[in-house]
Amino acid sequence: MTKIFVIDDDEQLGRSIGRIVQRAGHDHRVVETLRAAEEMLDQFVPDLVIVEIQSGWVSGLTAFRARLNRARGRPIPLIFTIGRRELYKTIASLALPYDDWVGKPLDPEDFVPRIARALLRADLGPTP
Repeated sequence: MTKIFVIDDDEQLGRSIGRIVQRAGHDHRVVETLRAAEEMLDQFVPDLVIVEIQSGWVSGLTAFRARLNRARGRPIPLIFTIGRRELYKTIASLALPYDDWVGKPLDPEDFVPRIARALLRADLGPTP
Protein backbone atom coordinates (compact mmCIF):
# COMPACT_ATOMS: atom_id res chain seq x y z
CA MET A 1 0.00 0.00 0.00
CA THR A 2 1.37 3.39 -0.94
CA LYS A 3 1.85 6.04 1.72
CA ILE A 4 0.78 9.63 1.22
CA PHE A 5 1.30 12.75 3.34
CA VAL A 6 -1.38 15.44 3.13
CA ILE A 7 -0.08 18.80 4.37
CA ASP A 8 -2.65 21.56 4.64
CA ASP A 9 -3.00 24.25 7.29
CA ASP A 10 -6.80 23.99 7.11
CA GLU A 11 -7.58 20.97 9.29
CA GLN A 12 -10.99 20.34 7.73
CA LEU A 13 -9.69 20.57 4.17
CA GLY A 14 -6.73 18.35 5.04
CA ARG A 15 -9.09 15.69 6.38
CA SER A 16 -11.26 16.04 3.27
CA ILE A 17 -8.24 15.42 1.03
CA GLY A 18 -7.28 12.54 3.32
CA ARG A 19 -10.68 10.91 2.73
CA ILE A 20 -10.17 11.19 -1.03
CA VAL A 21 -6.74 9.55 -0.66
CA GLN A 22 -8.12 6.82 1.61
CA ARG A 23 -11.02 6.01 -0.75
CA ALA A 24 -8.44 5.63 -3.52
CA GLY A 25 -6.80 2.88 -1.43
CA HIS A 26 -3.75 4.64 0.03
CA ASP A 27 -2.42 4.82 3.57
CA HIS A 28 -2.13 8.46 4.59
CA ARG A 29 -1.33 10.94 7.33
CA VAL A 30 -2.73 14.46 7.52
CA VAL A 31 -0.65 17.21 9.13
CA GLU A 32 -1.04 20.97 9.23
CA THR A 33 2.59 22.09 8.78
CA LEU A 34 5.82 21.12 7.05
CA ARG A 35 7.43 20.89 10.49
CA ALA A 36 4.84 18.35 11.66
CA ALA A 37 5.47 16.30 8.51
CA GLU A 38 9.23 16.38 9.12
CA GLU A 39 8.72 15.22 12.69
CA MET A 40 6.74 12.20 11.43
CA LEU A 41 9.32 11.09 8.86
CA ASP A 42 10.89 8.62 11.27
CA GLN A 43 7.58 6.74 11.60
CA PHE A 44 5.94 7.40 8.22
CA VAL A 45 7.95 7.86 5.05
CA PRO A 46 5.54 8.70 2.21
CA ASP A 47 5.69 7.74 -1.44
CA LEU A 48 3.88 10.95 -2.40
CA VAL A 49 3.21 14.29 -0.70
CA ILE A 50 0.17 16.47 -1.30
CA VAL A 51 1.10 19.89 0.03
CA GLU A 52 -0.72 23.18 0.04
CA ILE A 53 1.33 26.12 -1.20
CA GLN A 54 1.55 28.69 1.57
CA SER A 55 3.62 31.86 1.23
CA GLY A 56 5.31 31.14 4.54
CA TRP A 57 6.16 27.58 3.54
CA VAL A 58 7.95 28.31 0.27
CA SER A 59 11.37 28.78 1.86
CA GLY A 60 11.00 25.55 3.85
CA LEU A 61 9.91 23.36 0.95
CA THR A 62 13.42 22.89 -0.48
CA ALA A 63 14.81 21.64 2.84
CA PHE A 64 11.71 19.51 3.44
CA ARG A 65 12.02 17.91 0.00
CA ALA A 66 15.71 17.14 0.58
CA ARG A 67 14.97 15.47 3.93
CA LEU A 68 12.04 13.59 2.45
CA ASN A 69 14.14 12.27 -0.46
CA ARG A 70 16.91 11.18 1.92
CA ALA A 71 14.38 9.36 4.10
CA ARG A 72 12.94 7.47 1.12
CA GLY A 73 16.24 7.08 -0.74
CA ARG A 74 14.86 8.49 -3.99
CA PRO A 75 12.98 11.56 -5.23
CA ILE A 76 9.41 11.76 -3.94
CA PRO A 77 6.81 13.48 -6.13
CA LEU A 78 4.75 16.32 -4.74
CA ILE A 79 1.28 17.44 -5.74
CA PHE A 80 0.88 21.09 -4.83
CA THR A 81 -2.58 22.40 -3.99
CA ILE A 82 -3.08 26.11 -4.54
CA GLY A 83 -5.84 28.21 -3.07
CA ARG A 84 -4.69 31.66 -4.18
CA ARG A 85 -4.01 32.69 -7.77
CA GLU A 86 -1.04 34.88 -6.86
CA LEU A 87 0.84 31.74 -5.80
CA TYR A 88 0.58 30.10 -9.24
CA LYS A 89 3.88 31.69 -10.31
CA THR A 90 5.55 30.18 -7.25
CA ILE A 91 4.95 26.71 -8.67
CA ALA A 92 7.37 27.37 -11.53
CA SER A 93 10.21 27.81 -9.07
CA LEU A 94 9.27 24.84 -6.86
CA ALA A 95 7.90 22.10 -9.09
CA LEU A 96 10.23 19.51 -10.55
CA PRO A 97 9.36 17.57 -13.71
CA TYR A 98 7.79 14.71 -11.74
CA ASP A 99 5.59 17.05 -9.62
CA ASP A 100 2.04 18.19 -10.31
CA TRP A 101 -0.26 20.94 -9.06
CA VAL A 102 -3.97 21.59 -8.82
CA GLY A 103 -6.07 24.60 -7.86
CA LYS A 104 -8.62 24.52 -5.07
CA PRO A 105 -11.36 23.51 -4.68
CA LEU A 106 -10.37 19.96 -5.60
CA ASP A 107 -12.55 17.79 -7.79
CA PRO A 108 -12.13 14.17 -6.60
CA GLU A 109 -12.83 12.86 -10.11
CA ASP A 110 -9.84 14.85 -11.38
CA PHE A 111 -7.68 14.54 -8.28
CA VAL A 112 -7.59 10.73 -7.91
CA PRO A 113 -6.15 10.24 -11.43
CA ARG A 114 -3.51 12.90 -10.62
CA ILE A 115 -2.46 10.84 -7.61
CA ALA A 116 -2.28 7.71 -9.75
CA ARG A 117 -0.20 9.49 -12.42
CA ALA A 118 2.20 10.90 -9.82
CA LEU A 119 2.70 7.44 -8.33
CA LEU A 120 3.12 5.94 -11.79
CA ARG A 121 5.83 8.50 -12.61
CA ALA A 122 7.51 7.41 -9.38
CA ASP A 123 7.02 3.74 -10.42
CA LEU A 124 4.71 3.03 -7.50
CA GLY A 125 1.25 2.72 -8.88
CA PRO A 126 -0.96 1.06 -11.47
CA THR A 127 -1.66 2.67 -14.78
CA PRO A 128 -4.49 5.21 -14.35
